Amino acid sequence: MNEDDLCKLIETYIEEVGLDQLKEILIRETSRSKLDDYSLTIIANQGLHDIPSRFVHGELHIASSGNLNFENREAIIEQYKEILLKLKQKLSEKEWKKVYLVPTGHSTLALQIKSLVYHVLRIDTIDLFYSKGDYYEIEVNVRSLLV
Repeated sequence: MNEDDLCKLIETYIEEVGLDQLKEILIRETSRSKLDDYSLTIIANQGLHDIPSRFVHGELHIASSGNLNFENREAIIEQYKEILLKLKQKLSEKEWKKVYLVPTGHSTLALQIKSLVYHVLRIDTIDLFYSKGDYYEIEVNVRSLLV
């Protein structure tokens, strides 16, 4: 897109939506990109489901992919430990401000990941929720519920 096309697009947007709305979006996106330097998105198990790129914030960590070995209790625990130890290493790399969790795969793996994030960083994850073709980012401050 050349500069003239960009200017026309901006003018059209201002005419249809308004200058204040454009300012708000630009400010939000600018601050979001700064925050993305300290944001981490964790995909619990990458498999068949494509996650829209707009829900991947900052760095991406794929905790596991494909079929996991659910042959017996011991195999599950060993696999989970391996996945969690790799994630623990990732969580130690930076002072993460926000962590987004895509809870794909088995629910117990997503629960273990969520718990590890809280134990290491002392922050709640923001969880991607899918229902009837729509995605929602669910953020619940559990601490605020306790007081």
